[in-house]
Amino acid sequence: MNKNLSSKQRSAFFFMNLSAFAIIFILLGIIILQVLSQTAYRETDETLVEMTRRSEFIQQEIFRYQADSLIFPTSEQSKEPPRSPSSNSFNTQIILWSKEGEILNKEALGGRFSELENLRLETANLEEVETLALQSDVENEELIFHSITQSYDDNEIAYVQIVSNVNQIQHSLQNFRIIVIGCMIVFWLFSIGISYWLSSNSMKPVLKTWQKQQAFVENASHELRTPLTIIQNRLEGLFRKPDHTIIDESENIAQALNETRRLTGLTTDLLTIARSDANQLTLDKTATDTTEFLTELVTLFKEMAEIDDKTLDLITKNTLTVHFDQKKIYQVFVILLDNALKYTKPGDKIQVISTKQYKSWEIHVTNTGPSISKEAQVHIFDRFYREDKSRAKETGGYGLGLSIAKQIVEEHKGEITV
Repeated sequence: MNKNLSSKQRSAFFFMNLSAFAIIFILLGIIILQVLSQTAYRETDETLVEMTRRSEFIQQEIFRYQADSLIFPTSEQSKEPPRSPSSNSFNTQIILWSKEGEILNKEALGGRFSELENLRLETANLEEVETLALQSDVENEELIFHSITQSYDDNEIAYVQIVSNVNQIQHSLQNFRIIVIGCMIVFWLFSIGISYWLSSNSMKPVLKTWQKQQAFVENASHELRTPLTIIQNRLEGLFRKPDHTIIDESENIAQALNETRRLTGLTTDLLTIARSDANQLTLDKTATDTTEFLTELVTLFKEMAEIDDKTLDLITKNTLTVHFDQKKIYQVFVILLDNALKYTKPGDKIQVISTKQYKSWEIHVTNTGPSISKEAQVHIFDRFYREDKSRAKETGGYGLGLSIAKQIVEEHKGEITV
């Protein structure tokens, strides 16, 4: 991946993260303000509706109007006047209207009438809470009221309207809105730095995967080129000697076949790795007796070890029943034991030790062959890695075995170390 493409991708991630933060903050702010607005006005609206249902409040105002008095009558002085169900009762007022749309209880309104004298009777939506905006001539400001109107069956009084001033609520909401918007802007500015950090970190695995893929393709191409070149040269040699018999060219044919087998093994390994990378490896797990499984497997390699004058021992400290894919785990042991046989000399000793550690099945494959350097141990499970490349042809390996073994073990939720 070139630098220009990497820079463009990082910029794309940055703006995507920044846009995502902006959308989240905006949606969060809208939801908070909407919920708060509905909650703030809900109590006032419920109070207005409640007062229309409790006739004593309306009757009290009518009595005061008819008595042309601002105080309760002496006969009622011993009784406590009905209390408004709202804590906002100071800002709530009952207005009595005539059929002609004239306010009847002007004296009862007192100083508040100056705020309500521009009010006009609207009967289109009776029994519903409405919002009214009036211009105050006294304080020269806009007054906001929530109002509910109902008809009244009386010779003089035709409608009763209950209004409640909500300017304080509106001012509080405006202040809260400014605070919320300010916080959104501040945190969005913080999100710029977070977006840059996220875009940089999100590019790291992409670049790492790209580099691994590029190295994999280069190594695979190199490994495929060698056997293909040998096969091509041997076949071309046959065309240059048309009079020779198969016996005469048996060495060239045998070498071409040998390279074909190695090529088949390489492509099989590459296919296994590709399927694992694409999460297409399927495991057929069955309950397996570990001692029986290892005994059968090690027996085959014991014969091969004896031919090379090497010792292969199996030590089983515990007999367990474990669920795993027998074919895949068999392949892992073939890779490990094959490496042990390749990199040991006559007289060396190989051991397979099976034991139980807590709830895990632990297997050690050890040998007395040459040691592995600390630098090589870091890369030993990398694809196409070989510590001694000069021995590649001698051992016939491509550096894919341990990588495949690692993938199979990890597919089983296990761990392989050196």
